[in-house]
Order: sequence, then structure tokens, then C-alpha cells
Amino acid sequence: MPFLTLLSLLVGCAPTPVADTCGCARIALRAEPVTTEAGLASLLAATALAAFPDLAPPDPVLLTVSAVDDLAFFRSSIDLDTLDPELDAGRVYRVEYDPVVLSDPPEPMALAAVLAHELGHVHDYVAMSASEYVDFGLWYGSATGTDELAAYERATDEQALERGCAEGLSAMRDWVYAHCSGDVLAEKERDYYSPTEIDAWVQANPGVCP
Repeated sequence: MPFLTLLSLLVGCAPTPVADTCGCARIALRAEPVTTEAGLASLLAATALAAFPDLAPPDPVLLTVSAVDDLAFFRSSIDLDTLDPELDAGRVYRVEYDPVVLSDPPEPMALAAVLAHELGHVHDYVAMSASEYVDFGLWYGSATGTDELAAYERATDEQALERGCAEGLSAMRDWVYAHCSGDVLAEKERDYYSPTEIDAWVQANPGVCP
């Protein structure tokens, strides 16, 4: 599939129906904050199981987490060492995080919601061939500040919202706004749903768990 056609499908279609719109409500959350990489990896696996069952057992994608300084605050990708077009089934999908996420962590519900957003990206990557993913990465890296990038990230937010992660995603955005400023804050406000916009989305989609 040509890359531009693939991108238009990712950002221009009606929301993808999901079997259970209350996936976030089924994530097994602990009361204590997540402060270790092992805890983050465990929460990622639990979020995949509850909110993205097509990425979980019996045929799971391989998910890993790793820290990247000054990332602000999450990013997902395919490990390039596993991108061989002949080895699609052996890909490893990486969720990278800024260490501040563990040193001053958001509440677990918020963290699970933003991991659901990252799993939305992974869900898209699984459908891409190796060449489509490379083209996507080149586009993404050059699209900072564009309406097209904002449309894609907001469509990915909607993958989390459709799975009942609104309350957590709203809390995560409050945390993000408190941990950045200047151009980074302006980027976050432009490219992602704000708490007010999340509330409006929930009101416009009454059949989805909040």
C-alpha cells in the first residue's frame, strides 16, 4: 500500500470499532505509583491485554520499554534490528519513556492511558510493511508543527478514548502540562487532545466508557 494512502487511512477514517469499549476499566492497576522500568513494562503488558487484545496472547506482539533522556515524554517505534521485511512476525515494538515519568510519576490510571495511546501507534505499525514503516518514520520526523501530524496524534488519542481511557488520558495531560513549558507545551497542546477536548469527545460519544 502506498505510504500516503496508508497515512490517509490512519488519520482520515471513522473511528475503528473495538469489541470492548471499556478496556481501560479492565486494566489491573496497583494503588502505588509506578517507579521502576519493570513496573512500567508490567503495566504496558496489562494495558495491551485489557485494551488491545489483538496485541496480546495467544499471538502477542513483542513489546519492550526503555528510557530516553529528555524525550518529553513517550515515543513508540519498531526496533530497527527486527525490521527485516522477511521477519515481520519477529518484530519487537519499543515504547520509550523519559526518566521523569518514573522519578515523578503520574497516577497509574494516567500512565495506563498514555500507554494505551502508545499501543495505538503499535497497532498501526503492525499493519505496516517494512518499507511503509520507514516512509512513515521519515514523514513523522519532518512533520513537526504540521496539521497532518496533529491529526495523526489526535487520531491515536482516539484509539485510547475509544477504549474507555478518557479519565486517565485527561489526568495524563494535566501531568504533562505541569512538566513542560514553552515550545514543548505549545506542541503538546496543539498535537494532542486537551482535558477540555477529551470531555467534549466523551459527551459526543456517549456509548463509550469514560
